[in-house]
Amino acid sequence: AALSQCADDVERAADWLFSHGDGPGGLDNAVASLQVATPLQASTGGAQQATPTDDGVGEYELVGFASHMGANLGCGHYVAHVKKGGKWILFNDRKVALSEAPPLDLGYLYLYRRTSPPAVLN
Repeated sequence: AALSQCADDVERAADWLFSHGDGPGGLDNAVASLQVATPLQASTGGAQQATPTDDGVGEYELVGFASHMGANLGCGHYVAHVKKGGKWILFNDRKVALSEAPPLDLGYLYLYRRTSPPAVLN
């Protein structure tokens, strides 16, 4: 919704999200109040129907995640774990270290890389 309001400019969309999150009902109401076109409708003026695509079943590998370190969300900070060379690396502000036991179950955002090539469409 924010991207559609900001002509697909990611930085402006992030600003939009932060500036509309404190209004009545919060961000959910701000987003729900928008008339949002699908990407296809926006790019074609709504004149064409979407054609389903299927590039096969994908296989993915976890390559990173963000988690929170601290007693609760009111204190502490977020850190990133990134998989490099088969090992997990912890990025904690200016400290970078090998992570022997990354908290895989405590992530807020997970990043995956597709390991299988997409199927060839006919």
